[in-house]
Amino acid sequence: MDREHRMFQEKWERAYFFVEVKNSPVCLICNQTLSVSKEYNLRRHYEANHSKHFDRYTEEMRDEKLNELKKGLNFLQHLSSNTNKLSDAAVKCSYVISEKIARASKPFTDGEFIKDCLLSAAEILCPEQKPAFANISLTGNTVAQRVKDMAENLQDKLREKVKSFVTFSIAVDESTYINNTRQLIIFIRGVDENFDITEELLDMVPMTDPTSESDLFLYVEKSLEKFNVDWSKLVSVTTDGAPAMVCDNTGLVAKLKSKVKMFFKDAELKSIHCIIHQELFCTKKLKLEHVMDVVINTVDWIRTRGSNHRQFRALLEELNAQYGNLLYYTKVRWLSRGMVLKRFFELIKEIDVFMSSKGKPLPQLTSEDWIRDLAFLVDITNHLNTLNISLQRRSQVVTQMYDSVCSFLTKLSLWEAHLAANNLAHFPTLKSVSRNERDGLIYIPKIVELKMEFQKRFFDFKHYENELILFSSPFSINIDSVNEELQMEVIELQCNTVLKTKYDDIGIPEFYKYLSKSYPKYRKHCAKILSMFGSTYVCEQLFSVMKLSKTKFRSQLKDTGLHSVLHIATRNMRPDIDILVQKKRCQVSGSKSKE
Repeated sequence: MDREHRMFQEKWERAYFFVEVKNSPVCLICNQTLSVSKEYNLRRHYEANHSKHFDRYTEEMRDEKLNELKKGLNFLQHLSSNTNKLSDAAVKCSYVISEKIARASKPFTDGEFIKDCLLSAAEILCPEQKPAFANISLTGNTVAQRVKDMAENLQDKLREKVKSFVTFSIAVDESTYINNTRQLIIFIRGVDENFDITEELLDMVPMTDPTSESDLFLYVEKSLEKFNVDWSKLVSVTTDGAPAMVCDNTGLVAKLKSKVKMFFKDAELKSIHCIIHQELFCTKKLKLEHVMDVVINTVDWIRTRGSNHRQFRALLEELNAQYGNLLYYTKVRWLSRGMVLKRFFELIKEIDVFMSSKGKPLPQLTSEDWIRDLAFLVDITNHLNTLNISLQRRSQVVTQMYDSVCSFLTKLSLWEAHLAANNLAHFPTLKSVSRNERDGLIYIPKIVELKMEFQKRFFDFKHYENELILFSSPFSINIDSVNEELQMEVIELQCNTVLKTKYDDIGIPEFYKYLSKSYPKYRKHCAKILSMFGSTYVCEQLFSVMKLSKTKFRSQLKDTGLHSVLHIATRNMRPDIDILVQKKRCQVSGSKSKE
């Protein structure tokens, strides 16, 4: 009986001007909501507040007034709904713009400038919408909070994704940036059962105190355990080869190997020395400093003195030179070496004229032997640059990077044979200055030395070579070179013409998405290879973004803010902005604040 009395009855609409909204009675006259649908409560509210003015409405007039009030309530509800939609849209815009600010490594206070631009544009294009743009909060503090929210959301998404990994690897590197603060960077690369690859920044750890090998291990261990990783699924660790990383007994890699064996005693954690670093070490064997020193000193002398630089450019214009300037060389940007050498060679006559006019003649610039050495260095550096660029792509499979190195080794053997026959087809710059049929023979020792250094540096990969070939060429590998545990599955795979056709059509790594679960051991093997980092290139990329994000003009940006920016700027994942909007409501921009 009591329940019946608490149910809203339609007759109360006409009697007391109440309607039911979301299971609660709402007064159509004053919009007050009562907690319980009891006639006594509705009648008391009506008689106490409205009967004096609304009892005069009777019969048809009362019905008309009721309909009028209902329309008014519907309008208010619609207005409220639109207000919420506008509010959500403003919050979403704030998040979207803040994400773009973080991805571009711009100061948080740029949000205020962007808002001013939006308001100016709105005033011209759609003046009636200007209040909506005004509701987008983009103060420095708001942008900082939005970036923090999105970074936390990305961490939560990655934490969830890590749960699906069947194998994973890490890349670890450290660097020093502004204020001499060292940062330990840890990237993770995981593969799930569908062979989807996730390669993301796992953590950044500021290191203010002197750090030992044990400290490095503890930092990495703590970062991994924050994501509740399964240590038995760790396949490899890639570093820059620093002693603290790879020392036999006390280095980071040794301690990680011990940790993994605690969970799986037969585990073999692979240690990979960054392929790009290895290539850089190989190039130092060229030992043509007598050429590089002259080039670098000459370029610096011209470029770092304003008057010299202006006069040199004027000379180039006067002589109608192919280029209008020289390029700088920097050891940090290794690839600049090839471009500087090429430009120097092409402007060598103009440089000789200019240096002589300044009373600083360089006899090397007219020496046939020196110019020949420069020409050879231009060509071989160009070949090395081509290799380096091929290695500097993100999300590469380690087999692709190793293939590039093997390809370069084969080229070195070819060049050795060609130079012995004075065939300079692959050394066009050297060919353009060659005056002797024996010029090619001079550089054979350089090619041989370079080849031997590559073979030495990449010898460790020989231990994994069969595993890599099994991944990249499963249909052509000799079955005798396959691990016995995998042989039966690999034979079945090699005899499967449907899969062979698919492999030929799409290649790796996409092919493995079509590999059925009837090959469990081989699938596990392939997932391990797919998860491996071939280099620490992702870490180097992050250091570049870090230096762009925290300059001397943004020295007040704290580590937490910097980390939030980098989690957004370097991620392949995108934050779930719609979910974040549900937790926020638009705030009209308040007082301006700085980072």
